[in-house]
Amino acid sequence: MNVLLVIEGTYPWYRGGVSEWIYQYIKVCKNIDFTILQIATDPFFDLSPEDALYPFPDNISNFKRIEPPNLVDNWDTSLNSWFNDHRFEIKELAENNAIIHVTNTGFAGWLGVEIQTIKKIPLILTEHAIYWLEVLKGAVALECGYKIPQSVASKELIVTLFKDIARKVYKEANEVITVSECNIHLQEELGASDIQYIPNGIPTSWIYKSNKDRHIPVLGWVGRCAEMKNPLQFFDFVDEFENQGFKADFLMLLSGAGEKQLEEEVDKKALLYDSVTLVWNQPAKEYYKKMDMLLITSHNESQPLVMFEALSNMVLPIGREVGDLTNKYGLTFPKNDSIISICTDVIQFWNNTDEFLKYVENRFNLVKAKHTWPRIFSIYEDLIFKSIHESGK
Repeated sequence: MNVLLVIEGTYPWYRGGVSEWIYQYIKVCKNIDFTILQIATDPFFDLSPEDALYPFPDNISNFKRIEPPNLVDNWDTSLNSWFNDHRFEIKELAENNAIIHVTNTGFAGWLGVEIQTIKKIPLILTEHAIYWLEVLKGAVALECGYKIPQSVASKELIVTLFKDIARKVYKEANEVITVSECNIHLQEELGASDIQYIPNGIPTSWIYKSNKDRHIPVLGWVGRCAEMKNPLQFFDFVDEFENQGFKADFLMLLSGAGEKQLEEEVDKKALLYDSVTLVWNQPAKEYYKKMDMLLITSHNESQPLVMFEALSNMVLPIGREVGDLTNKYGLTFPKNDSIISICTDVIQFWNNTDEFLKYVENRFNLVKAKHTWPRIFSIYEDLIFKSIHESGK
């Protein structure tokens, strides 16, 4: 099976949920030959994939990067002009593929529909995040590196654009998939139907049931250093835990996301704390074994991959409810709860050792049963085969 995978940014240069999903997809589905078309503008544009953070599996037959569109004046005209600038190379890239798979309803989704119109082959959408919602929530950049204009009027126009693109992709896609249950109603409101929920996951090898018997807990934070992930709030929680006399260590794992000013602020802030260890651009797997709880502070999420990674190592995700981070998977609190009240409740829960361990083990068992990559991508392989078979390709 030959699949044209249209993505934005991240993989294979940045760590993060979408990068990990793409890497595991390609790695697990060994019988699929992937052509990757990536939309990105970042400092790594001229690097070869072999120099990236993620290894490059053998079943990637071609990898091509193009810059995002330059949205000026009439955006329909801008998008069409962008496509026409790359029409020949895109057509050549798509030539031998039997299906298109896009990872969002942003620029990748728009491009996928245009290719589908020319090639007359099936289109599958896996929506990891709702782009128009991310802009509303304050995103400063998209995964491809496109900078969001900061004026209210410009943001409103961007939101309208991505809603229009979403409607278009939902209408044309043969399969609409979401990784997040919380996004289904948003997709339906813009015309999507027969939506399939296929969650995120973790490698089977990550399942590690450790017996953690630590007197001093370790609270972690893992993610891209991006404003949407709200890393600076981690230090507000550190302050409050220490104000309440809670003896703990804090471990923060970050990966670069091109937001240099924010990276500098985090580095500067961390120097003020003896209890905080900061780690940049390292694989998270071994660090989870050192943690007891994982703090998630994001302004907006769909289904954060880090909560599955944490639970696979008996680490409890904690934070305000966001996306699919609810009590189903972690210890969560209403959006309006104060940091003071959250820290008070977390401390109380940690001190009730038997209840804490039972709570974590129940969620560990859920991830073990439902959220491993081989299980998840076997569903995708079946969908791809079905779509190609029905199209007669």
